[in-house]
Amino acid sequence: MKLLAERLRSRQALGDTLAIFAFEDEGRPAAGWSSIDRPLERRFAEAARLEDFKGKEKSLLVFYPEGGRPARRIAVAGLGKASAFDAERLRRAVAVITNRIKGLGGREVMIGLPLDRRAAVAPREQAQAAVEGTLLACYEYSKYKSKPDGKANHLSKIRLGAADAGDVSALREGAERGRIYAEATCLARDLVNEPPSVCTPKYLADAASEVVKGAADIEIKIIDEKEARKRGMGGLLGVSAGSTEPPRFVHMTYKAPGAESTVAVLGKGITFDSGGLCLKPADGMLNMKDDMSGAAAVIGVFRALRELKPRVNVHGIFAASENMPGGGAYKTRDVLRAMNGKTMEIINTDAEGRLVLSDALSYASKLKPDCIVDLATLTGACVVALGPEVSGIFGTDQPLVDRLIASGRATGEKIWQLPLVEEYWDMIKSDVADMKNSGGRWGGSITAALFLKEFVGEGIPWAHIDIAGPALTESSQPYKPAGGTGVGVRTILRFLEQQAGN
Repeated sequence: MKLLAERLRSRQALGDTLAIFAFEDEGRPAAGWSSIDRPLERRFAEAARLEDFKGKEKSLLVFYPEGGRPARRIAVAGLGKASAFDAERLRRAVAVITNRIKGLGGREVMIGLPLDRRAAVAPREQAQAAVEGTLLACYEYSKYKSKPDGKANHLSKIRLGAADAGDVSALREGAERGRIYAEATCLARDLVNEPPSVCTPKYLADAASEVVKGAADIEIKIIDEKEARKRGMGGLLGVSAGSTEPPRFVHMTYKAPGAESTVAVLGKGITFDSGGLCLKPADGMLNMKDDMSGAAAVIGVFRALRELKPRVNVHGIFAASENMPGGGAYKTRDVLRAMNGKTMEIINTDAEGRLVLSDALSYASKLKPDCIVDLATLTGACVVALGPEVSGIFGTDQPLVDRLIASGRATGEKIWQLPLVEEYWDMIKSDVADMKNSGGRWGGSITAALFLKEFVGEGIPWAHIDIAGPALTESSQPYKPAGGTGVGVRTILRFLEQQAGN
């Protein structure tokens, strides 16, 4: 996809499609488009009256001006109330336009951003949101289709227009950042969308190797089953025992010159979760190829770090395994020993994610980072509590939690804080080991977080993001086609850039 940022001039021909925006009930396009093409506001007013277009959020008006000027097709997306405008509303509005253009066979789009000085979103942020909205909406996963559905996506060029020459450089910078964020997210989507017979633990490790290949500032270490045994990774080895696919433990390291802080980002990497001997029902197993979404997010983040190069050191870590009911599978009432020496009694083999994360957190803690953040499709309880659109977050350091929530808000990825209720520790006490891997039905996401906390090194700020709800969507949304969403990639990138002071 070709990206351009340019200054718009009076009566300039804009080609295929001009995408502009309107705030609710203002009766004109945002950002003073009359200065570029004076008849445009009159044409817009006529079309809006005929179609009863009010500029409400998610609404769209498409009309074809006489003579094809300033463009053959004009698409106007509603942004809702100006007082509520933010980057996510723009991201969604651009995606709505993109989906319509794709259906109409459009090849290029000029996006006239609402650079009104009343808007609380700076030009660079607007450009980034617009490019993310376009590229994420253009995402298609048709690798295994002999005949792709519907019309092909012909969109090949995005142009960002500004009436003020001073905005062009900001738009160019934001567009490039939007491209990096979106491509990293789409890589994570690809990994989640692969069939589980393809995306095995080895496949995930190979994908990480491919991402860092040739990057002078990134190193990778892949730990196989034999080495994991030497290191005492009992959680990972226990979960993988029932599968014919051997596990992998992956550690990527990005080193930035002059970095003053180090962040460890961890991901759960269960490439397929049958539930183990505590077998899931068929419906509960259907989407369990997405149980490696946390690991996919870590790989996507490192894809972006190659280009962003923020001044912060980053460890990317994930433990990858299948959870299968084979003859050697771990059993209920087994006791596993994690890398840090703590023991875990198995109550439910379908509570496996926390077991592989016990080793990942123990490993990361030995590196003594300034903070640890993990992403995991950990509990159905979190989906029950927050629904399919919101991730839950737990943490031992409130400033860290607040920064992650703010990063999610900026990227349109909703995160809600849930409490670490220490009294619930009694629910996972064990008579024969240090803890049980399940505390039962009540407060399941909280007891899972309390379990994870036991493997974080003392004094290291830690946050756990449960992405079980938004990791996969079964119905398409403006910039989230059905399938893996790549959730967490853009939030973590935003967080890392702010941590670096970018």
